[in-house]
Amino acid sequence: MIEGILDGPDSSGRRVPSRVEIRPKFRNEISADSPEDSPRGLHRIQVSVLGASSMSRLGLVCLILVLLGLGAESYIAAKLGLRRGEVEDSLRKAIADSETATTALAKAKVELGDSQQKLQSVKVGWGYEWNFPAGGNAGSIQVVQGRLAVTGLGTSNGLARRQITDATGQARELAPVVHVFTDNGQGGSRYIGEFVADISPNGLTETTSVLIPTWAASPEEQQTWNFAGAVRMRSQAPAGERSAVEHLNQTIQLTFSQITQTGLRTEEQKRLTTAAEEALQARKNELLGDTAAADNPDHPEYKLGLVQTLVDVEEERNAVQFAVDELRRQLKVASEFRTQQLDALKQIAAKLSSSETKVSQRTK
Repeated sequence: MIEGILDGPDSSGRRVPSRVEIRPKFRNEISADSPEDSPRGLHRIQVSVLGASSMSRLGLVCLILVLLGLGAESYIAAKLGLRRGEVEDSLRKAIADSETATTALAKAKVELGDSQQKLQSVKVGWGYEWNFPAGGNAGSIQVVQGRLAVTGLGTSNGLARRQITDATGQARELAPVVHVFTDNGQGGSRYIGEFVADISPNGLTETTSVLIPTWAASPEEQQTWNFAGAVRMRSQAPAGERSAVEHLNQTIQLTFSQITQTGLRTEEQKRLTTAAEEALQARKNELLGDTAAADNPDHPEYKLGLVQTLVDVEEERNAVQFAVDELRRQLKVASEFRTQQLDALKQIAAKLSSSETKVSQRTK
């Protein structure tokens, strides 16, 4: 507790001594009407005025300084309390976020483990893998006469010949199989097909190889092969996927065969159509005539055509028939005239015969 004597005037103008008592007020002494609150305790100033006339100027200055100090302390304590609350809120939020992140991390680790297991199970049956990233390996895979000339894939990369013994006990070499995949440009892959390596000395070296397709790849199909992007090659393929591809290849080959047969039948139909058109034109020329044909007096139909020739012949026949009819009419008239003349001659002859008989009878 701090005590001090101050001098100051009273109400009558006389200076009387005053007593100032400053005592700390602890937490259990805080009343509802106290305006100053602090987590560490508040102070209460009790000023006992012994005499207003005895208060001195120094005492007033000290009192003002004490009041200012207590006000500053209260303000700082309030700001510290507010800041402490903000820090506690941030800490609680950080702890909650940390717990959430820890839970998410644990879940992500579990999902990563599951994904790795699934990836391993998916990779089973695919054998060795050779990757050719896009960019730095430009030109490492070239299509040459339906084959793939690969730079960076040889015996030193694991592409080796297989040594086997056949049924007769003879040692043989088998060409390694390579399945080729390319980037489809949409985040996936495109299966080009199954190839076998050329095991000749020039076909398979330490760093290069020549891959031959196991199916009859058409030139149109080869034009769709694009090795500018990422390329992946594998030594094996699962039986299920391989059977599906084999079925697809068989379907493609059957389709190509049908297309070829259809093309042949189309060509045959074109040939027959051309022959039929030529025969039809010949028949048209026979019927309607051919202006390019040479004149043939014995066969005018070669140039005029059967139709025009028949028309001409019919006209000629009609003219002949008309002439014949006219001759028949004339012949009929002449025949009738002859008959009349004969009848007249017969009558004359009869009359002459009758006259001669009468004359002979008279003579007798």
